[in-house]
Amino acid sequence: MQLPEELKAAINGNAFCAMATHMNDEEIQNHLMWIDYLADHLIINTEKGRQKTYNIRDNNNISLVIFEPHAMYSSWEIRGEVEEVIDDNSANKHIDKVSNRYTGHPYNRDVDVSWDEAQIKDREMWKIKINKLNSMVRPQAKSEPE
Repeated sequence: MQLPEELKAAINGNAFCAMATHMNDEEIQNHLMWIDYLADHLIINTEKGRQKTYNIRDNNNISLVIFEPHAMYSSWEIRGEVEEVIDDNSANKHIDKVSNRYTGHPYNRDVDVSWDEAQIKDREMWKIKINKLNSMVRPQAKSEPE
């Protein structure tokens, strides 16, 4: 499924997403996450060994709500599945790229400090295939005072 240009613009503008994974048949776990995209896939980047990494390996279904950063009543609900888990060094490089976009500096460290020097745990990326996308874009709904 093709990502709408408005959604790409929101992600490029530092949209956050609420992400839900299945812990088991009875419980769902939610997290507020940074979000990225590659072509028509959404990308989540997380620390290896977290509960959500086990959740997604047991059940690859995922639900996201991505909020427009400048109009929080505009959002996109996405239902999909994690098609691929990428757990090589490219995930560490990716979180630096995303962190630079969100915070203006590499992930959890200063520019001149290496990944190893900062003792940051390795990351993994989830490549998410979108099965359903509901757009709730409301141009008149602004979060900022006029």
